[in-house]
Amino acid sequence: MAVHAVIYTKPHCPQCKMTTRLMDQLGFPYENTYYGNSEESNSIDVNSDDEQKRSWSERKVERLKEKYEIQQLPLVKIIDDDSEDLLEYWAGFQPSKIQQWHQK
Repeated sequence: MAVHAVIYTKPHCPQCKMTTRLMDQLGFPYENTYYGNSEESNSIDVNSDDEQKRSWSERKVERLKEKYEIQQLPLVKIIDDDSEDLLEYWAGFQPSKIQQWHQK
């Protein structure tokens, strides 16, 4: 089964950096852009000087909390490449889950 991850991060987040670093080391495919649009990052920055980015980030935090019941970032969503179905998601740096999905 071919899968990839969609990751939501925030600036200066050690767990976010460790997650993407491990995925890079493993060659685990992931997107950290908004629906593949390289102009729009999934980086959530509620302290941004850019009012539009800050507003988007505040709305996104509320939606992610409500939909996924998370309290921290990164949010990692595992997506089936063929069906585009969401297979699993988690919050925080979870190397065992990354390894598990990488081996499938």
